[in-house]
Amino acid sequence: MKGQARIFRYNPFLDREPYFEDFEYDYSSGMTVLDVLNQIREKDDPALQYSYCCRNGHCGVCGVKVNGKEVLACRKSAEPVLEIGPLSNVQVLKDLVIDREDYGLARPQLRLFLERQCKAETEPERIDMETFEMFKMASRCIECMCCVSVCPAFREKPHQFAGPMALALLARHYFDPREGMSRGLMARDEGIDHCIECNLCSEVCRLGVNPAKLIRIMKNELG
Repeated sequence: MKGQARIFRYNPFLDREPYFEDFEYDYSSGMTVLDVLNQIREKDDPALQYSYCCRNGHCGVCGVKVNGKEVLACRKSAEPVLEIGPLSNVQVLKDLVIDREDYGLARPQLRLFLERQCKAETEPERIDMETFEMFKMASRCIECMCCVSVCPAFREKPHQFAGPMALALLARHYFDPREGMSRGLMARDEGIDHCIECNLCSEVCRLGVNPAKLIRIMKNELG
């Protein structure tokens, strides 16, 4: 069966404006969107650019929009008719490849490592399991940026609001009962109060991180 894929194209060195290009591909049940992209690049257009690595939904670099919804290309099942574009709210470098440099430069200021102020009182250390469940939820984030793509607060205030992905990563340490740093103050510095609690970030997350819930709890506790 032949499938139809309409793919976003943009080469900043050649194109004045982005455009969509139509491709035909051999569709079969069980294919992923990444399989479709690989097939098109191999058979039709070796210049087609997109990002992927692990092929198993763990690295987070293959985030794209398929038929208007943010997905991981390696996990999203292909359909006979596809429209594939890059994530929103970020700069497109070429075709489906987005620019992660700004996020990469800002990431160190989140200090995403455990800050201990004192040694554990007991071994093994006693940990509040309810709080630890929140830590585990936040730890599922693979930094795919799908939540950033749908976030209206980040789109309106990218220099004031770090976005749901950054705050989910920060929440991992906020809810870690072993953490000694005041992560709440850091969340304020990253603009947590600009979150409008629309819940779109949680709806689009494919790994159950639920950044909206994490942000909401942190906001409530910060007052």
